[in-house]
Amino acid sequence: MKSKVSILILALFLLCPFCLRARVSLPPAYSDNMVLQQKTTFELAGQAVPGSDVTISVGWARKPLSAHADSKGHWSIALTTPKAGGPYELSFTDSEGTLTLSNVMCGEVWFCSGQSNMEMPVLGWGKVLNCEEEAANANYPKIRLYQVKRNIPLIPTDEAESNLGGWQECSPQTVSNFSALAYFFARELWQHLGIPVGVIDSSWGGTSAEAWISAEAMENVMDFQEHMKMMRDNGYDADKLMACYENAQQEMQKAFKNADPGLNDECIPWYSEEIDDSSWKTFQVPGVWAGKLGTFDGTLWMRREVVIDAEQAGKDLKLDMGTIDDNDICWWNGVCVGKTEGWMAHSNYVVPGNLVKEGKNLLVCRIEDTGGDGGVRGDVTFPGEWKYRIGYDKAQLNPQRIPMQRPKNDPNYPTVLYNGMVHPFITFPIQGCIWYQGCNNVGRAAQYESLMQTLIADWRFRFNRPEMPFYIVQLANYLKRYDLQPDSEWALLRESQSKALHMKNVGVATIIDIGDANDIHPKNKQEVGHRMAAMALHDVYGKKKLPCTAPVYCGNEVVGSEMHIRFSYPSGSEPLVAESNLPGFIMAGSDRVWHVAKARVEGNEVVVSCDEVPVPLAVRYGWADNPDCTLRTASGFHVSPFRTDNW
Repeated sequence: MKSKVSILILALFLLCPFCLRARVSLPPAYSDNMVLQQKTTFELAGQAVPGSDVTISVGWARKPLSAHADSKGHWSIALTTPKAGGPYELSFTDSEGTLTLSNVMCGEVWFCSGQSNMEMPVLGWGKVLNCEEEAANANYPKIRLYQVKRNIPLIPTDEAESNLGGWQECSPQTVSNFSALAYFFARELWQHLGIPVGVIDSSWGGTSAEAWISAEAMENVMDFQEHMKMMRDNGYDADKLMACYENAQQEMQKAFKNADPGLNDECIPWYSEEIDDSSWKTFQVPGVWAGKLGTFDGTLWMRREVVIDAEQAGKDLKLDMGTIDDNDICWWNGVCVGKTEGWMAHSNYVVPGNLVKEGKNLLVCRIEDTGGDGGVRGDVTFPGEWKYRIGYDKAQLNPQRIPMQRPKNDPNYPTVLYNGMVHPFITFPIQGCIWYQGCNNVGRAAQYESLMQTLIADWRFRFNRPEMPFYIVQLANYLKRYDLQPDSEWALLRESQSKALHMKNVGVATIIDIGDANDIHPKNKQEVGHRMAAMALHDVYGKKKLPCTAPVYCGNEVVGSEMHIRFSYPSGSEPLVAESNLPGFIMAGSDRVWHVAKARVEGNEVVVSCDEVPVPLAVRYGWADNPDCTLRTASGFHVSPFRTDNW
């Protein structure tokens, strides 16, 4: 009997720590090492033992506060934070124990979101400029990092886990796989303000703006109203929405096949040797379509003649078509030799020897692109000039009427990123947001204008901060450089981003000078962080002597054969650097034919002229995917691309 009692006592002793563990719980964003926004009042909510009283002690207040948990254990309290300082300890006690948060700071908190250029880490896959040195020197314990774990629910959730296990002090270990832009932005604020800075990294590469907006706000975006009605009518149920998607996909594929004249059963197929391709245009392989075809989505047929010598004739031929975005089918002398699906899959085929004849042979490739850039990347067996012709253009088939995105496991499905990676933070106090996204919406510039401004208004409403500062990174220069590219989809998207400037407390950082033709992820994130922080320091923190932007195009006047471009000078801007031979300008007359123009700075204006345009009607600056732009201030802030026309 004595031994049984001893065992029972031992068991109770071992269980004691669990008995004393608090039932109090807080959202994941509240953890050790966190930064709370200074000098603000917010609603702090949590869970506790149902019906219990919760005592809250905060290190900056003399007296504890109290709240009462309802029958479901929910409690909330208004908490007011002091000016920047710390560290503090916060404790929450109910009838079953105490939850304590330590090393808590009060300072400035910013929400950092977007796609891969926001997600790009210091080391990891990003490897920013001087990455090893940057990571090794990242010893800033007053900068705190919170990285949101990926989550894409179809309805809003209050939970948001951290990849770092909660808030962490900035160190070489914690910053390595953290957003480089968020870190460099925070570092700049810390260096100027000398107070704790917290940054929340909520980003996901390759995502579109519509995924980051709430369902209620998306209901008002014209192109998505039918889609949002479908989601609502199906109760946001993944299985029901998946059935809608699969039915629509079948209808779409049938429509696309019927729309492609190259596969029309009543005509000669375009892979046939009988087709006359003399009127087809030319395209360099490897290469992507952007710049040649914009962001065209659909099918593109490519053909070229291949000359085989006597030694190779009759033998199997290895055919490497590189990495084709998205899907392809290849024919050799009218016979299908293989097909590949997936934009990252490598297209390797073997042409049987009986098809490989001496002399001229015909190689045909049909590429299907479903979104974004299409084309051929990497090394190919037969590089150079190919002939091409469009099969069908998806835009002409009214795809907005079809739910194109897969409702399961797709981070681009409307609202899912808001639901899982923004909504959990709407009660967490922040100062403002920085945003770097847009690549995934290139080709939908008019739509993006509405999406971007809807997102800003939506987040301000959700965070209950109607005038919350919101800073946008404008897309960098990218892809092949053309002197004339008036149909650039990247330029249109940049313009859509700039149009958000009419909203109060919105800023746009122009980085048209630090991109990379061959890399959509430019490495100089330090300069991007500097330009974003400059706006915040000037606008939010009163550093009015710090330059933060460039003059903005505001009008023009035709004087003889020249056009004088005028600029406004917002607060934080400086005069333009005098330059007599400015690149990046193009000009057109009444015929709307564009020509490369000459430009020079004269006082506060830029004077543009062109020998081929005696009577100028329109001027564009930086209007290309990858323009050569040098119009800037002495502090290195570049004028945003603009156009005087609306053609």
